[in-house]
Amino acid sequence: MSRTDRLKIVRLLLLCQLAGTVVLSVIALSFGLTAAYSVLLGGLICLLPNCYFAYRAFKFQGARAARDIVRSFYVGEAGKLLLTAILFAVVFSSVKPINALAIFLGFGAVQMIQWLVPFMQSTNKN
Repeated sequence: MSRTDRLKIVRLLLLCQLAGTVVLSVIALSFGLTAAYSVLLGGLICLLPNCYFAYRAFKFQGARAARDIVRSFYVGEAGKLLLTAILFAVVFSSVKPINALAIFLGFGAVQMIQWLVPFMQSTNKN
């Protein structure tokens, strides 16, 4: 798979996560404004660290950069986990009122989009 193909899939994945975050927030609006922005924040807590990971993980290419690629994946994943924890802490400590269930549902739903998009992409090619 070429670098261009990988970047297209990453862009598609991140755009689907962004669209899912917005759509889920609009749906959650039927449960109230607090639920809507809680779902939005949960989705963003998933999306933003994924953007960081994508930036770090796909920074290098080619066989000669194999060590840099592996290192960038580890650094990207560690940064993603740290950023996720920080974002959860910031949201729970500074946003009031907040619906914790809606945050976790938004986070989980956007995480599931991350798993489904590559699967859907592979089944479309067959």
